[in-house]
Amino acid sequence: MWLRDADKADYGALLLAEGVHFLNNGSIYLIGISNRSNTYSEELLHMLPTDESMVQTRSILVDEIDKHVLKLKEMDTWNGKVSSDELSMAVEFHCAYEIFAQLHPVPRGIKLQQLLEYERELENPQGISTIRAPPLIMSTVMYSPNCGLITTANETTGMRMEQYYNKSTSYAGMAIVFSIVQIFSLIQQMEYTSTPSSVSNVSYWTIAMQAMMDGYLCLLHLTTGVVVKSVFLRFAAAAFFNFILVSVFSMRYLLLIWRIQRPENARPVADTNARPLSPPSATTTDNSNGEQRTILPLAATRRRVLQNDGPRDFSRVYYRVYFVLLLGVFVFYQAASRSAFAQNIIIFVCGFAFYSFWVPQIIRNVLRGCRKPLRRRYILTMSVTRLAVPLYFFGCPYNLIDREPTRWVWALAAYVGLQVVILLLQDILGPRFFISERSLPQTYNYHPILPASDEERGATETGNSAGASRDCAICMLPVDTNSTGPPGLHVLGRAQYMMTPCQHLFHTECLEKWMRIKLECPVCRSYLPAS
Repeated sequence: MWLRDADKADYGALLLAEGVHFLNNGSIYLIGISNRSNTYSEELLHMLPTDESMVQTRSILVDEIDKHVLKLKEMDTWNGKVSSDELSMAVEFHCAYEIFAQLHPVPRGIKLQQLLEYERELENPQGISTIRAPPLIMSTVMYSPNCGLITTANETTGMRMEQYYNKSTSYAGMAIVFSIVQIFSLIQQMEYTSTPSSVSNVSYWTIAMQAMMDGYLCLLHLTTGVVVKSVFLRFAAAAFFNFILVSVFSMRYLLLIWRIQRPENARPVADTNARPLSPPSATTTDNSNGEQRTILPLAATRRRVLQNDGPRDFSRVYYRVYFVLLLGVFVFYQAASRSAFAQNIIIFVCGFAFYSFWVPQIIRNVLRGCRKPLRRRYILTMSVTRLAVPLYFFGCPYNLIDREPTRWVWALAAYVGLQVVILLLQDILGPRFFISERSLPQTYNYHPILPASDEERGATETGNSAGASRDCAICMLPVDTNSTGPPGLHVLGRAQYMMTPCQHLFHTECLEKWMRIKLECPVCRSYLPAS
């Protein structure tokens, strides 16, 4: 029995309670001590209400003492003392408690035969359909004569150990099934984004936050199995599938996303051997004020050269993931040593932070203007399976840890549901449907208006026969950039070609197929923003 301080969860005392339980009336008489070397058999006999119960208890105590003596003789350690390991307690505690407990009777609608069948099924499971487990309710009075303390508990609920093992088996099975479903869903998502262009639309932080959640679940299941040895195999199996999900599939996908999206955030390094690219001189004059503005997109003055450290960069990703995992373990340990109010605050903040894993993907859809970066089945599957654990522990009244349900867990479910709705609407209505045009980020236009003096069209009109070719570097066929005709049809002509930020001209169909595979210019290997 563990007596814990309500304000500081890591302060308390461990009591070793021994006594008798009378099955005919549900009465329990216990002596709670903090030192096994001391015996309180005489005090236990004085607690009993009748002479008959005292005789029965005395007979039981004599039998238990004889069994203990035989056990010590077999171990060849009979020296009148107990090993020091058995005497280690949480804190120094000298109060001895006399504990009086009374089990409440089962509801009247349950017959004795049904109760006996339920008991037999718990002891030897055969798969027989029995009644629902009746509530285990007990009222307790704890009195310490030498310390002058008294503690009462009215109508507290609990569960039998057999029922606890059955619930742990059910929970471990649920966790294993959900982990397997998540593994197959992630594999299908990886097949869905099989090209670098499609991978570039997936948010790195969305996958990273989900990997962190799987890592913490793996540690939680493994720790529970080590502490509670009777459920080790069940929780170790659940931890194994969580480990496979985070270490094999999530980390592999995470490294792939990081490698492809790395040029977006990498700083350009000047290449001393590269010559500057001169921007085109095509301009137009605004008749109202006489100012000149450039029609074509500006070219980069120097080619982007990325520093590649090889395996060192991949190791940094692992270091960051493991650092966040260790930091989370430290935070959870601090939460466990605080009061119940502080624990609820920390769990609330961490829960809403981790279950915002779709928010980075929503933001990336807006910034890049991309649709359907994730499979709808992947979004729905991950949302439902990841909500199963908090809904079980904080929403189900018959959970494994016997925690009372809280309404905040439904707010968490609604919050995740709102993220899912926004992601699905972005696929249908567009990634920027909820943002005004003034707030939209600027994107590169691959279909600019090309004047007749464009360098890519050649220099026949300027008299320079050594002008650059206007052939597509992918299919090696000429690119038609003529915009003659009615003004309203100029847009259709511009849709036939695409010009990159590095001022290279291609057919629209050719460059779009190329960008599905690589986001690099086919000519100079410069990074290409998403279209």
